[in-house]
Amino acid sequence: MGGQEGRLKCFIAMNIFHHNHSHNDSELTRALSDSANKQSSRIRRIVIVGCIINALLMILKLTAGYFGHSDALMADGYHSLNDFGADLIMLLFIGISFKKADGRYSYGYGKYETFSTFLISVFLLFVAVHISEEAIEAIIEYNNGVILPQPDIWTVVVVVISMFAKEFLFRYYRHGAKTTSTMALLTNAWHHRSDAMASVATLIGVSFAHFLGEPWRILDPIASLVLVIFIVVAAFRMLKPAFIELMDHSCNGEMVVKAENIVKSIPGVRSLIHTKSRKNGHFYIFDFTIGIDPKLTVEEGWKISETIQERLHEELGKNMLISINTAPCKQ
Repeated sequence: MGGQEGRLKCFIAMNIFHHNHSHNDSELTRALSDSANKQSSRIRRIVIVGCIINALLMILKLTAGYFGHSDALMADGYHSLNDFGADLIMLLFIGISFKKADGRYSYGYGKYETFSTFLISVFLLFVAVHISEEAIEAIIEYNNGVILPQPDIWTVVVVVISMFAKEFLFRYYRHGAKTTSTMALLTNAWHHRSDAMASVATLIGVSFAHFLGEPWRILDPIASLVLVIFIVVAAFRMLKPAFIELMDHSCNGEMVVKAENIVKSIPGVRSLIHTKSRKNGHFYIFDFTIGIDPKLTVEEGWKISETIQERLHEELGKNMLISINTAPCKQ
């Protein structure tokens, strides 16, 4: 009789697990599907605006820098070329990252967004190397007695325009990142802010080189090297979180603690056996194993799982994909 009771409890626990697993799979698919179209179109509009502005800045800077004899502005133009390319990459991967889950990717395609962020940061590092080479070459020529050309007055005007445009893009992208919970937008927002700050160095170098005469023209390539520092800092600010997410690093500790406290507070949860978490693009994925009374029916166990998911979505946001496994737990 005791053996039959034990097998029955085991059967109930396995059925609760199976039912929850099927329910959670549908929850994952539904959550991805419901938000995909709205989120994707909203982010695409933001990136298209940034793409157009960066394309205009790229043409303006490269043209003014080339004909206006400014290495710093040319470097800034190459930087904008990279920004333009980064926006194109985002447009490509946004459409993929918001595809709903399917048989090949049961958790969706969110990692494509993370991968696009990783690519952007790597491109920035390549641009930094190129700008450094150009600037160092100009400095060596100056030290060898070569007279550097005077930047044109229009180069100063273009730098000022660029500063205002980049600050606008920073605020625009940051607002979009908050409303869509998209890491790639936020990293790009801070990238634009670093561009605006870097333009201050460009403005100093170009202005001094134009207004103060030949001895000060060395400041133009020096400003390029200062710009490299901003580019490298921005690249690593993007590279680190993208790499961590690609490696399935756990979600931040504060969020995990909040989620665990919510789970423990649900009536019927006798213990929280373990928690696993990771980020997948714009979604936070949590896997919980909870201990419940082995005498509960499948329906009662399912109701506990439903309550947990509802509370987590209410308190931590709808962009959570939650999987709950149950195990028998005697007090």
